[in-house]
Amino acid sequence: MTFEKALHRALVERSGVRSFVVAHEGRIVFEHYRHDIAPDSLQDINSVTKTVVGLAIGAALHEGVMLPLDTPVSRILPQLCERGFDRRVRRITLRHLLTMTAGFEWDQSVVDECVLGPCDRFRSEESRLRFVLSRPLAPPGMRFEYDSHALQLLSLVVEAMTGHTLDCYARDALFAPLGIAASEWISDEEGHTFGGRGLMLRTRDMISLGVLMMNRGAWNGAQLIDERFIDDAMSVHSDGGPPMDDAQYGYLCWIDPRYVFAAGYGEQFIFVAPRERVVAAATCDQDDTPKGLRELFVEHVLDRL
Repeated sequence: MTFEKALHRALVERSGVRSFVVAHEGRIVFEHYRHDIAPDSLQDINSVTKTVVGLAIGAALHEGVMLPLDTPVSRILPQLCERGFDRRVRRITLRHLLTMTAGFEWDQSVVDECVLGPCDRFRSEESRLRFVLSRPLAPPGMRFEYDSHALQLLSLVVEAMTGHTLDCYARDALFAPLGIAASEWISDEEGHTFGGRGLMLRTRDMISLGVLMMNRGAWNGAQLIDERFIDDAMSVHSDGGPPMDDAQYGYLCWIDPRYVFAAGYGEQFIFVAPRERVVAAATCDQDDTPKGLRELFVEHVLDRL
């Protein structure tokens, strides 16, 4: 049975999979869309958004509009120095945020509606920033803690450094050069782009982002992100932890021995396997039903191409 037929059969058996696209050597070689999903449909990629935020930080560094990664965030956002916050907040660096080692406590397994979109609580009771900074804090850099709320600090950093919202900056610095013409990205109650989730893309455009990573920041002869940043991003910076207990962590991306991947709730994925020159992207129904896509990627893509 051919690679295409075997992969198609495996995907049809998984009714929760909306789309699955594979590229080899930068060229799309396989596309699957469920009967109710069009190739041009924008898909909610959930926490795959985080990896795109990491790429935006890399693009800003390449353009010279971002301070070095070991810069304390408080140098960019003086609000972090306000009285009432744990003084350790001032020691959190950009690198800590990229590696999920800022130190804030957050149980990502607990449903938190305020991480999903604009929240009335942050319009009336307290600001989102104050909530983020007022949580219990361990010394920065000491432990991995998957924290969607802390990613809002990177959104504010991009705004402060570039003069544009994260959404607008990513469109100009990443999406436009990659030919990504359609996207949507939600904002919080104060108009700041969400850093932890909320981006919608076509599956084919997720492939383009993966190819950019595979090509170490290069696209059609142009260097959008420094090679060194991509190499660092795709290197292990911690052993990781929930929600991916069997993967390590780089800069806002997960690392398996054979591939690097961006992951979102419901099994939204971008897979990047530089050695095999393979990139795959998948979108699925927004639920907890296991789809087994990491295993499918290895068995039906990496082991066959």
